[in-house]
Amino acid sequence: MHLIKKAGRKKNAEPPVYSLEVSVVGGGFERYELPYKVDIPRGAFLFVKIAGQNHELLVKARHVVPKPAELKAESIRPASNSQTIQILKNMARAVIWENNIEDLKIVDATLDTKVGHINFIYIAEKRHNLSRIAIKLAKLLHLKVEFTQIGARDYARKIGGVGICGREICCRAFLKNIPAITLDMARQQYLFAVPEKLSGICGRLMCCLRYELPIYEILTRYIPSTGSSVITEKGKGRVVEVNLLKQSYKLRYEDGTEEIIYVNIPDFSDYESENRAEND
Repeated sequence: MHLIKKAGRKKNAEPPVYSLEVSVVGGGFERYELPYKVDIPRGAFLFVKIAGQNHELLVKARHVVPKPAELKAESIRPASNSQTIQILKNMARAVIWENNIEDLKIVDATLDTKVGHINFIYIAEKRHNLSRIAIKLAKLLHLKVEFTQIGARDYARKIGGVGICGREICCRAFLKNIPAITLDMARQQYLFAVPEKLSGICGRLMCCLRYELPIYEILTRYIPSTGSSVITEKGKGRVVEVNLLKQSYKLRYEDGTEEIIYVNIPDFSDYESENRAEND
């Protein structure tokens, strides 16, 4: 942004006095006298250093007016979008902390200075009514404030990471739509570990639990479940063990003998081609 542009004036003429009217972030209205006229877009965020002070203030520009002011601006520089967002996020976090909302975490924000709007993106264990906080922040930040809640999986997709498999997490690498995952899906694949062992970096059940689920659903159509009864040429037996990957199950007959039975299951090529097309 081309910030400072000196205004032309006639030789030997008394230089006019200009002041910058601003809204101080975290404060109210102020006017700072400028050493010369500057062209500043309305709504732009600036760092202003006042004569006699050692720190800078983040302000939102309003107007440059031909008026004197009590406070004199020693320096003015534009605030980058990332610098502005970081300061505004910190202020929002402070207000949320004051309201004792412990499970809410602001993870990102989008700022539009042209319309004066900021959207704070957050994650939380439950839903919160943040309308009162938004109104309070709007007065402090001099912006229209909105909050958007995203899920833990969406947050993981946003920041990225490496899964326990050693590869980039699927939701970041290639998944267009994040599927719903349940413990029943894990049980259908004979995975009976505690949820923590089956969770990804987002803290939710891993998306890859769904990838092979259709295969297991097909296998279970042909292979009896544990505890069920099966009648063969040798007589009646009870299924005591199932190995879906080997497409087999173990029968224990009434006389105590056991037998491993292999099942002839159709080819999965049709399913694999359809599944590949869905993820392309």
